[in-house]
Amino acid sequence: MDEANLTKSLEALAGVEDDVEAVEREVEILRLSKLSPIYATRNKAIVGIPEFWKVVLSQHSDFANYVRAADLKYVDCINSISVKWPCTDDTTADNREFSITIDFEGIEGDFDSQVVTKVFKIEHDVSKLRYKGKATEEELLRDEELGFLTSTPCEIKWPKSFNHINPGLVVDKSTVEGKKNYRTGMKSLFAWFKWTGLKLGKEFPNGDGLAALFRDDIFPNCTKYYTEAQIDLEDENIEEEDMSDEPLQLDSDFDDYERDSKRHKA
Repeated sequence: MDEANLTKSLEALAGVEDDVEAVEREVEILRLSKLSPIYATRNKAIVGIPEFWKVVLSQHSDFANYVRAADLKYVDCINSISVKWPCTDDTTADNREFSITIDFEGIEGDFDSQVVTKVFKIEHDVSKLRYKGKATEEELLRDEELGFLTSTPCEIKWPKSFNHINPGLVVDKSTVEGKKNYRTGMKSLFAWFKWTGLKLGKEFPNGDGLAALFRDDIFPNCTKYYTEAQIDLEDENIEEEDMSDEPLQLDSDFDDYERDSKRHKA
């Protein structure tokens, strides 16, 4: 094949790939548009189930990898989680963009009740990266072509018990203790709400991963995780009941010891 025909074939192949991506995008937007009203109905039903999200998030092993153990007390305060996609209202919007809204119940004297919405967008301009971390040139070129997830920092009120690690309140970052507190705070779930995706290695770690986990798994599959937790609880109760019904059996070694003791006494 001569060079001209090869170039023509490669251009045709690239065009086919563009067509495939366009169809996949249309299908994804249609899927989300069909699911959105169903999710809205489900959200209303969840309101009547006590501690629904507490059960779901405690059941999800991957979620635990993103939060500190000390955060779990406040994770239990989550009343609702909702994900929305702008493309369901505007088909010209990127179907990879979305927002996550979390409703927190307060803890008197420590944590204020609040509803927080974090918006995520796709960015292509890698020059906006303030810190590139360990990103390779190849990764930066890929992000420029395909886009990468970013987010606008949103306001959230931290628990008062976290004042000593709240990055916004840690004034002294030069001492060992100050640095430790600041770094600990940056790993808190509350620091995720400030994540931008533009400061690699300088923000909440894997902030895009947690966002994707909410979007792709925790939110769409929350009913499944809640049901699995209820089944596990029922199984545990059945096992406990079965064990309580069993007659008490003394260990055979203990029986032998008892017989030997009686023989010696005789």
